[in-house]
Amino acid sequence: MIRPVLYILPVLLWAGLTFSQVVSKIEIKGNRYVPEDLIKEILVTKEGSEFSVEKVRADIRRLFRTGFFKRIEVHRFDEDGKVRLLYVVEDQPVIYKIEFEGNEELDDEDLADKLGIETEVGKLDVDELITGYTSSPAIEERLEIQRRIKLGRVLSQKDIKFLIDRIKEIYREEGYPDVEVSYEIVPKKGASKLVFHIKEREQKYVVDIVFKGNKTFSDGDLMDLMQTEDRNILIFRLKPPFSEEVLKEDIERIREFYKGEGFLEVKVDYKVEKKNGRHDIYIFIEEGPRYKLGELRIEGNTLYAYSELVGNILKKNKRKGGFYREAVIQKIKGNIRSLYAEIGFANVFVEERKEIDTRGKKVNLTLKVHEGKPVYIRKVKIEGNYETRDYVIRRELRVQEQELAIKGGIRRSRSRILNLGYYEDVQIQPIPAGDEKWDLLVKIRERFTGQFSVGLSYNEVTKLSAFVSLKKGNFMGTGDVLGLSVSYGSQYKDNSISYTDKWFMNKPVDLTWSLFDRRIEYTTYTVERQGASATFSKEFWEYWRWSIGLSFQRIKYSDIDPNASVFVREQEGRRESRKIIFGLSRDTRDFFLFPTEGSYASLSYSLAVPALGGTEKFHRVVLTGSKFLKDTYFDSGFVFSTKATVGFVEPYGGEEVPLDERFFVGGDFTIRGYDYGMAGVVDQNNDPIGSTKELILNFELNYKLHDMLYTGVFYDTGLGANSWGDFDPKNWRGGYGVGIRFITPMAPIRLDWAWKTKKVPGDTSSSRIHFVIGGFF
Repeated sequence: MIRPVLYILPVLLWAGLTFSQVVSKIEIKGNRYVPEDLIKEILVTKEGSEFSVEKVRADIRRLFRTGFFKRIEVHRFDEDGKVRLLYVVEDQPVIYKIEFEGNEELDDEDLADKLGIETEVGKLDVDELITGYTSSPAIEERLEIQRRIKLGRVLSQKDIKFLIDRIKEIYREEGYPDVEVSYEIVPKKGASKLVFHIKEREQKYVVDIVFKGNKTFSDGDLMDLMQTEDRNILIFRLKPPFSEEVLKEDIERIREFYKGEGFLEVKVDYKVEKKNGRHDIYIFIEEGPRYKLGELRIEGNTLYAYSELVGNILKKNKRKGGFYREAVIQKIKGNIRSLYAEIGFANVFVEERKEIDTRGKKVNLTLKVHEGKPVYIRKVKIEGNYETRDYVIRRELRVQEQELAIKGGIRRSRSRILNLGYYEDVQIQPIPAGDEKWDLLVKIRERFTGQFSVGLSYNEVTKLSAFVSLKKGNFMGTGDVLGLSVSYGSQYKDNSISYTDKWFMNKPVDLTWSLFDRRIEYTTYTVERQGASATFSKEFWEYWRWSIGLSFQRIKYSDIDPNASVFVREQEGRRESRKIIFGLSRDTRDFFLFPTEGSYASLSYSLAVPALGGTEKFHRVVLTGSKFLKDTYFDSGFVFSTKATVGFVEPYGGEEVPLDERFFVGGDFTIRGYDYGMAGVVDQNNDPIGSTKELILNFELNYKLHDMLYTGVFYDTGLGANSWGDFDPKNWRGGYGVGIRFITPMAPIRLDWAWKTKKVPGDTSSSRIHFVIGGFF
């Protein structure tokens, strides 16, 4: 803020004045931009009020605090026993519009977008500002600029200089390092226009970047460190911009990279050859000797042993040569902070001291741990929940007020809130609040949970189907889910209405009920199901949940192929199903859509009983377990997952197991490479008829290519059979292949190409494409 350059109270305001006088008139002069009425509203002194020196001083302070004025003078005139006051001001312009002139390579819209500002009052709102940005830092940076450079108010000289520097920076990034930017303010009464005059000058671009002297790291490794890029016709990068300031930053980045890899004596220099705007860059590197990590000492640790604080980080570094690497030191320091944070010592500080042995080419290091004291949560604040009620979020938190600030609890809280499925992003930020106290700020970004969807889904059982879905997650901000779905396909129908009451009766119990009408047309028969179900589900430990449910269904088998097997033809007709379903699960996955760590295990038991009109008699058990592991050995970014499923179904009372209660092994969700059910029992026509027992193993190795794009390889094996004696490994079926996975706002999508290890009658192709919308393995 500009400091006052003149602060005058005339001598006429003498200290010995003892009698009161009335202010007869207030005059304003010198104001070019700020209206007189507005200035008078700000003043404490009013016409007709009693004159006071203190009030006038207060007026001056209030006017300066607005930021509208560079200079303020107050003059007093005594006239007929009254006081006339004259306020002489030099005001700063209120900017209502920003314009650009002389910009040819970047149009007005591009400049405004890159600057992150509005160019006219009311033209840009916050929603438009953040559209297309998924990372929180990018959003916060743009919002901060928008808050700082807000039109409809005074822009100070500091604000204008900030904009000029930003414009020059933008042009340098585009290859115009010699750009000149000036400005003028075009005044109007009450508000003004800020015009930037831009002289772009000649564009400078890079043709080649040549490295000389780099022996340890490839050109590609070093190029990845640089913001400056060379020409690449294959990807249509024809004129990558050149900026010497950016190049200097790149050189410093390369130098720091080498030092961080143990080359403490490295020298990096550059030369630029210029010709008609073309620039060839030569980067010269003298690597010098590579220092090794010598002795690593840790002091001040009373709560953890040395081996716990170091873990296997030094062993991994030794396998890579034992060199001094800054990243290794930061990992050890991060491990120390993480371990202490797990027991509530969130303010732990690690002091680092280096001793460089230039003769032995070693770096000896001492890390001194300042443990501090346990940190407690003072308050939990929630922001961004415009729809969700606070208690829906608070009941998922695993750290509460007045409890220890345990890192694992904070991490688990984020996973639980995110896995509700109502939020695009969840961040939990600790804010220091005095000695050994933290406030937790839970910042959420809500997704649109009220959906009217029209779309398509596909898998090999239901084929292509269209659906119309009305779904309201987080119903009325309570976390409940209301759904109404109508789906139709050439071989599929699924109409349903459902409601999930989260935290039924304010307990960690979910109550879900549904009404449904479904039809699936298989190759040789059609199954229709109408009915209702209700399920209670309760979390009884942090990761454990049990459930019990009831299902009432009317089932019809029809359209049976005359050439189908006797077993299939015997299914024709109607039957009634009354089932009791028990479930037990444990879920520690970090993210349910695409986990990178944790596990999931479930046990399901279904009992069909001849009660209340039921005609089916069987019991069915399925046990599933999966594990997800990140590569921490090489830190490659790969995620390995394995899944095992075993199940059996048996009749009682002399009944048969219904056809669609059997296990159909083979296909999209079991053993890829095979058609649906073809890795199990088939009839004499080589049509799948399901099995009473299944055993399936799945293995996947996935790699994240982009934010929500993954690729992977997989191997599936197992068998469906009617006798445990048939599960000889030589009878097992197997499939292997490659695939990609997309996580889209609408639904996850999976595309796999799988080859089978053993051809079977009725399924003799060597490979198969598996395409699924709406569900993952």
